[in-house]
Amino acid sequence: MKKFTILLLLLFNAQLSIFNLQWSMVNVMANDGVYYTSGNFLVPLRETDIAVKKEVLEITLCRDSFATVTVDYTLYNNSEDKRVTMAFEAAAPYNAWVPINRQGSHPFIEDFTVLFNGEKLTYRNALVEAHTINSSADEKGSRKDCLVPLDPNEWKGYGEVADSLLPMDDVLVNPALPDSFRTYAYAYYFDAPFRKGENRVRHTYRYRMSWGVGRDYELSYWLTPITRWRGGQVDDFTLRIKSETDREIIMNDSLFLGAPFKLEGIGDIYQLQSDYWGYSQCLFAPLMEGNVLEWHGTNFAPTENLHIEPLYLLKGGVRGMSNQGRVVVTKDGSEMRYIADSGDNYFVEAQDYGLVPKAEAKVEFREATKGQGFVYLNSDIRRANVRREPSMKSKVLFTLDNDGELPEGYPCLGFVSHKEPNGFYKWWYKVNVNGKTGYISEEIANWDSIQL
Repeated sequence: MKKFTILLLLLFNAQLSIFNLQWSMVNVMANDGVYYTSGNFLVPLRETDIAVKKEVLEITLCRDSFATVTVDYTLYNNSEDKRVTMAFEAAAPYNAWVPINRQGSHPFIEDFTVLFNGEKLTYRNALVEAHTINSSADEKGSRKDCLVPLDPNEWKGYGEVADSLLPMDDVLVNPALPDSFRTYAYAYYFDAPFRKGENRVRHTYRYRMSWGVGRDYELSYWLTPITRWRGGQVDDFTLRIKSETDREIIMNDSLFLGAPFKLEGIGDIYQLQSDYWGYSQCLFAPLMEGNVLEWHGTNFAPTENLHIEPLYLLKGGVRGMSNQGRVVVTKDGSEMRYIADSGDNYFVEAQDYGLVPKAEAKVEFREATKGQGFVYLNSDIRRANVRREPSMKSKVLFTLDNDGELPEGYPCLGFVSHKEPNGFYKWWYKVNVNGKTGYISEEIANWDSIQL
């Protein structure tokens, strides 16, 4: 009986948000890559016996800031029976500043299970040195691609050494060695008996998604390790994405162009091109509660990985997120928020989403500092003072009432700062309210490129 090693690649990390507020990012790196054991290393290997005949990947964005993943594989072993060591890896969270778990259980993973041919497998844990996954299926293995166990008696982390010794919280340090840092991960090991012929693997887990300023979720899922199996592909691949609450998502889709996406439920999907946030091409889909976004393809050999984010990251001029944005202006003077290109059309938002032919419109860039766009009171502000000058010491000219339901937009005449007596600067919108000019504090108002 032969012994091989397969790595279920699951990567969790967290990144620092802007404005120094906590940002937690969970990047899921899954699909089974193939490895063999070499001393204390797990070295990448191209599998020549076992092929992935079918994979059904289902991702659900939950309402509790978690995501659940269910993966069903049908694998075919063309050789004799062999015992396979499988390892589930989860990189340490970043900027979470939680103590390391010496037992090897990740602090943000829940309910991880594996069924192999209908039987639930047990697993064991370890702390390991994290590595960069190479998507190539042919490499003989280099140290950066290896899963290296770390001796817990030598390596210490957050909660075990002084914070001053750690450059970040996803590393371990060896106090006996100068400048000895290792990015670490949590590993879950389990053994599975592969029989000759068809085998079925089902694994599920829950994990906390990204959150932070300007983004309440983000999900990345690694697909490329699947190319290490026999044939370098999945013969029959299905992706399903769902949400337990209404969400508008964008996702990179260049790896799915061989077949169209289908949306079961309410709304339309669009192919978009944008230079914002690095998206050269992406897909937009409304994930209303009950909707299912599905893609099915054959001979699937991914060369990149899946990434899902909120649509509002493409909206540079959305209220509360920016003081500049692009507007689509049609020949008849109608104005809509520009979001992205869509072939020969602009993808826009007014009361709803839609397409405007490029031949019948133009795009204008607007900024609050240039006296463009509109100012709206924050939804939780019921009464706001409009002052003669941009200062809390200035006379109140009049007050504005806000019911919070149908906000009124006031033409923006500028965006200026003023140094207060305490030495701090405050920013103010200069506005026109029924022919009267005054200033509203940025703390109670925000800007939009269009009038709603």
